[in-house]
Amino acid sequence: MKQNALKPLAAALASVALGFTSACSTEDPSLPEWPAVQHSANENLPYGATYAKPSEVPTDGDAAADANSTIDNTGTQEPFGSIKPDGREPKERVPHIMRRGRLVVGVAQSLNRLGFRDPVSGDVAGFEVDLAREIARDIFGDPDKIEFRYVESRERAEALKNGDVDIVVRTMSPTQSRQSKVEFSTPYLQVHSRLLVLSDSHIESFDDLHDKTVCVTRDSTSAVRIKQYDVGRLLLTKAWTDCLMAMQRYQTDAVFTDDAILTGLQAQDPYTALVAEAPDSNYYSVAIAPPGFPKDTTGLVMQVNSTMERIRRDGTWQDLYDRWLADYLGPASSLPIKYRSEEESKELRKIRREAANSDAE
Repeated sequence: MKQNALKPLAAALASVALGFTSACSTEDPSLPEWPAVQHSANENLPYGATYAKPSEVPTDGDAAADANSTIDNTGTQEPFGSIKPDGREPKERVPHIMRRGRLVVGVAQSLNRLGFRDPVSGDVAGFEVDLAREIARDIFGDPDKIEFRYVESRERAEALKNGDVDIVVRTMSPTQSRQSKVEFSTPYLQVHSRLLVLSDSHIESFDDLHDKTVCVTRDSTSAVRIKQYDVGRLLLTKAWTDCLMAMQRYQTDAVFTDDAILTGLQAQDPYTALVAEAPDSNYYSVAIAPPGFPKDTTGLVMQVNSTMERIRRDGTWQDLYDRWLADYLGPASSLPIKYRSEEESKELRKIRREAANSDAE
């Protein structure tokens, strides 16, 4: 049997085994206007997917601002550092969480190897999930004193602002744009933008995309970042698993986003490959509501950073990386630890006040 003939069957079995679902988020009228969803029965596209020209992707809004600041993390675009831990105990840093008796964490539910629902146990699992358990372990001495709530990418900052979750551990990169509304820990993972393609596609670099279709999720920073390359057209979907499905149906030639996300898709289909690593790199960090929105979270940021330091020091971080990501991403990259000065803290507080005033108008 030819390799191509095996692809649909292997992919279908993998998708059923993992039990992934496509999450549909509510459209926010305040966001810039993206191409209208057009579901074509003839094309048999994933539900809610649509083709679009790169020029139709908005150049304003949060996604564009975040994407532009991650394309070049130099100069004034470099994000501020995090808050350095002090010597206090968890009961002094996060007394409200201690009284509640559990840590509430926002995670993904359909990002294989990062945050997903295990089809056997029914529990949420993945690198980011285990990382969150380590934070709970340092607070309570028990990694299971934790409540997971699923949040979609566009809902992360709002979930923190509303107090729905204490922290978000879901593929979020610190940028100056995001720091106006969200606090971040020190990084827990370095990522690069890459392409996932079918193994026999003959796509090897971003230069090969000029007449190709590339899949990205709607309203994502990846949809904006891909515009720096010469791409024929885009396929906009609601979830990354929809991009994989579309590629298996030959409706797109490649999927573009961070390699950590792409590895989860690659693990579902043995006839795919990661190619074309972008020169720029980003980091994922734990997101926390900034101090004062809606409560003083300084102690929580310190507590999370204390865990970040501990898991690097005792080898736990390396164990988690080896378990979930090393097979596809290769050896781990070193992670920076950057804490901000008092002057930088003053500047960031000013930026946040201006952002809050702008939102109130």
